[in-house]
Amino acid sequence: MELTKRHYGWIDNQEVVEYHLSNSQGAVFKCLNYGAIVSGILVPDKDGHVENVVLGFDTLADYMDYPAYFGAIVGRVAGRIKRGQWLDYKLTLNEKTNHIHGGENTFSQVVWQTKLIKNQTDSLGIQFTHHSPAGENGYPGNLAITVTYLWTNENTWIMNIEAKTDRQTLFNPTNHSYFNLSGNAKRTILDHQLQICSNVYTEIAEDKCPTGQLLPVQNTAYDFRKPVLMKDAIKKYPNGYDTAFKLANGKVRMNELKSGRSLEIQTTREAVVVFSTTGMDEEYVINGRKMCSHLGIALETQELPDAVHHNQFQSIVLEPNQLHTSQTVYQFLV
Repeated sequence: MELTKRHYGWIDNQEVVEYHLSNSQGAVFKCLNYGAIVSGILVPDKDGHVENVVLGFDTLADYMDYPAYFGAIVGRVAGRIKRGQWLDYKLTLNEKTNHIHGGENTFSQVVWQTKLIKNQTDSLGIQFTHHSPAGENGYPGNLAITVTYLWTNENTWIMNIEAKTDRQTLFNPTNHSYFNLSGNAKRTILDHQLQICSNVYTEIAEDKCPTGQLLPVQNTAYDFRKPVLMKDAIKKYPNGYDTAFKLANGKVRMNELKSGRSLEIQTTREAVVVFSTTGMDEEYVINGRKMCSHLGIALETQELPDAVHHNQFQSIVLEPNQLHTSQTVYQFLV
């Protein structure tokens, strides 16, 4: 396996670098020290053509100008916290009356410290570390976070997250990669099949915050227990998905028949949030084409959103000197 680096730009006096991790099959995993962004994953289709299967910009300026979280680590807390309220703490309100994705100038918008990780011959990785000071976006506690991306000879991306705080705080991060298995985003995700091992999904109110109700997926547009074509799912639910599913066994699977590529996700996290990019018609260019509805699909592994307001959801409170550990594994197959 081989590591190469590419200069990507500067933020103030900090250099932004893109790391290329190449395996023996010619598959390449790319990531930036800015936002711990996954900027590209190049894997073969059924005919051996190696193409990129995540959405990403070509320049640092675009990542900074269009904060849609493409490929970035999001936190301290992914998703929404209603009214930005937790105990007596007021968090940054950066989506109307709610707090979303950790606030402003946070994990996805800073330069991380990095270190090369090499595990003999079967994997190569980058370890990202960041310190979030007490009071940032209203969160209590100094938080030390480590995110490690490993890339293997089996075209598997392993993401490990660890964190510690010196004071009770909240922690529920995610990686916000948008996948498109057609390769180089040459088709939309409407011909992707999605399967989620989940019996319930979170009902949401008009402001997209959970109501606290976990509703059965059976006989609804949210039933992905067997593989479902996304175009059939969107016909049932034209507004598209920005939906949290509580996982039964931590598994999500997606494939695209034309390319023959599939993605299998296994996670220790409680849930996956599916964001179908429905209606995401934007002026910027991503992967060489104008961003449009259904160009990608985000599969965000995390604990359920707004857990602080719903006792029946898994707690996202991190206690002093308690170590948060979580892992999500993404395996790309043909």
